[in-house]
Amino acid sequence: MKFIYTSHAEEKLTEREPKKLGIDKRKIQEIVQNPEVIDESDKPVLMAIGELDNDHSLCVIYRYIQERILIITFFPAKKGRYELKILSR
Repeated sequence: MKFIYTSHAEEKLTEREPKKLGIDKRKIQEIVQNPEVIDESDKPVLMAIGELDNDHSLCVIYRYIQERILIITFFPAKKGRYELKILSR
């Protein structure tokens, strides 16, 4: 599957916090392909959540466009914050 990024997501990748936490395109794509948790409640926009480090998860917001995955945005979150909300539905 081919990944494409919005200009917003591309710009976020150049900021200090993502670099400090080791967030890059490889990590984003890994989480979308093998999420620990996926939230499909807002289809067609999806959220994949995966481990970033011992204290943080990485949340990736994306959608499918034809045969590509469009990465809309991403953000680190305290581990368990979003996972528990999704799993308790």
